[in-house]
Amino acid sequence: MQSNHTLLFDARAATRDFPGINRYIRELLAALLPELQPDERLHVILPKETEIPCLDHPSVTIHRVDADPTTFRSHWQTFRLVRAVRPQVIHAPYLLTPLRVPGKLVLTVHDVIPLSHPQYSSLATRLFWRLAGRRALRHCRKLIGVSEDALKTCARFFGTRAVRRSVVIRHGVSPAFQPQPKEAVETVRQAYGLPERFLLYVGSDRPYKNVTTLLHALALMDPTASMPLALAGFDSDNSPLRREAEELGLGQRVLWLGWVPEADLPALYSAAHALLFPSLVEGFGFPVLEAMACGTPVVCSALGVHKEITDGAAKLVHPIDRQEWRRAIHAAIISLDWHDAYRDKGLARAARFSWTETARATLEIYRQLYPKPFPHSTNPPPAE
Repeated sequence: MQSNHTLLFDARAATRDFPGINRYIRELLAALLPELQPDERLHVILPKETEIPCLDHPSVTIHRVDADPTTFRSHWQTFRLVRAVRPQVIHAPYLLTPLRVPGKLVLTVHDVIPLSHPQYSSLATRLFWRLAGRRALRHCRKLIGVSEDALKTCARFFGTRAVRRSVVIRHGVSPAFQPQPKEAVETVRQAYGLPERFLLYVGSDRPYKNVTTLLHALALMDPTASMPLALAGFDSDNSPLRREAEELGLGQRVLWLGWVPEADLPALYSAAHALLFPSLVEGFGFPVLEAMACGTPVVCSALGVHKEITDGAAKLVHPIDRQEWRRAIHAAIISLDWHDAYRDKGLARAARFSWTETARATLEIYRQLYPKPFPHSTNPPPAE
């Protein structure tokens, strides 16, 4: 008779407030479910009013908590849920782990930006990350790093002992991200009022995303030999980048797309001449991988994680060198050979990333932590 294995996945960060973590949670859960064995039961903690369609599955039980995962009430509800479910393995895909509870904790680390780049976080946030991170790393039985770079940074701030039980399991890329047919590209072009040729940025407007460097590089270029830059992924109506673009005299050379539904992203990437991604720090960088998978050449900042992900399949540029960005953008625009070479290299590199493989590697970590069955005795029963 098979014993049942109970898994609990803390998906409280599956909201637009945590864009990269949200994508990770949704893609990983969708890939995990087909890989579950009949004796594995998955419990998922979700915020109120958050829906993940794939979780309508016979092996899944959903538990609801308050929407904001940073509140004490949310932590208390999570603590009580874990005590009630009593899972054998708990997966926390973010630092907001439940209090110490029964079950072996698996923690995913994406980045430690509040510590590695403290200028972008408040004192309270930095203090929380240092205290909560130390506690979570001390209690976790297995640490998953989404990149080698993420684990190295984690070790730098929490010590090498903190990552002694670690493994790198990189993100995948959804099959939806592939070169799109002309009809889909034309539909998204018309929906967003896009020209035939344009450059694209996808992400937030947080300071460490460094979009300001793109604006300044664009301002250094001859308008007659340039392309407009489309900015997508944030509320552009209220963004401080608007004022900066106006002060630089960019006018119609910047297209403000606002937040773009995920369903439109493959066609948007496919429509773009190139993706520009100038971040000063990243845990992984989904847009880089997704653009490559859609056949869109990528110019990105020369971060350790970008070098690791692209492996020569993207043009790497010093993050804050505006002249170097100007030259890279110019080359991307005028050289057909450059465009075709990076398109082909990007497609080949992106094909090596699979959410199915990510899910299988993650499940293998869970299964290593299952309680070991007691060995059956081979000795005869004692005589009465």
